[in-house]
Amino acid sequence: FGVQGQSAPGLDILPRPPYDESSIPEEPRQQYVREAMSLSQSTQTRLSGLDVLRNVSMLMVVLLHVCGAGGLLASLPPGSLRWWALWGLEALCSCAVNCYGLLSGYLGVGRKHSLSRLGSLWLQAAFYSAALTALFGLLAPGSLRVRDMIAPLFPVLNGTYWYFSAYFALFLLMPFLDSALAALSPAAAGRLAAVLIAVFSVADFISPEEVFSTRGGYSVAWLAVLYLLGGCLRLHPPARLPRPWLLLTGYVGFSLLALAGKTFGMSQPGTFFKWGTLLSYTSPLMLLSALCLFLALYRLPPLPAPIGRVVSFCAPLSFGVYLLHAHPLVWSHLLSGRTAFLAQF
Repeated sequence: FGVQGQSAPGLDILPRPPYDESSIPEEPRQQYVREAMSLSQSTQTRLSGLDVLRNVSMLMVVLLHVCGAGGLLASLPPGSLRWWALWGLEALCSCAVNCYGLLSGYLGVGRKHSLSRLGSLWLQAAFYSAALTALFGLLAPGSLRVRDMIAPLFPVLNGTYWYFSAYFALFLLMPFLDSALAALSPAAAGRLAAVLIAVFSVADFISPEEVFSTRGGYSVAWLAVLYLLGGCLRLHPPARLPRPWLLLTGYVGFSLLALAGKTFGMSQPGTFFKWGTLLSYTSPLMLLSALCLFLALYRLPPLPAPIGRVVSFCAPLSFGVYLLHAHPLVWSHLLSGRTAFLAQF
């Protein structure tokens, strides 16, 4: 997931205009943005907190799949202590995809989006898909359909991995999104962020219909929204941020509030809001939860060298973890319904 790369040691090093932005002539303002974007390309220091976020987000994705598709959540007695505990964990993990989207924008804006990089990702997806399909063909020949054997040749068009299919399209759009972001003043970037959140998150929650086709976040449109928000954070960082512990409290609070809203809101028939979507990727509370976690971990101080090396080594492996466990054959034969038995313990 996300654009791998190197990033600046902290948002505070980005140049910020010391005067009201309305007084900045066009050329100096564009120079400011170019300098900020060049830092994204040239610095050799990694933000260890963002590597931690990438690893944590992949763990969240795996937990979501194990508990949800595995059948564990559906097997728990509703309202029991175990039910609340597992759904609480589900809520805390539900911002994972949003975190990846924000990372893509924050680390990707201003970088060179080469087609060779996209081709490398495509080859990884095709290799994992073909290898797993061949393995199932050898171990369980009757489990394969004709479509299963053709799917590895078209990992994007076939939708073998929804996130990669959406990311593939997003990658092709990134140069144009970067150009749009580079043209924005800080105030315009703030207005853009507000419009994106209002239209694609808040409106999706309050409207009885899905009017903007975000498919609950399973779409390139939502990934593009997250990319733009991450890019705005990169180029025009907030002047001041709450302390990390307050941001982590916000992450937990927004996540659990979404769970409470979904649980109690759905029990009230006839309400206008779509309470059942509060744990979806496009939920305003899930977006706030992801932003809080992102900003809290980005400010994480440098890790001890041995731990930092492990974290940096594991971070790029998250894409492979996703390709392995989210393969349709693994999903249907090894994951779906396989954790329901845990509900008895």
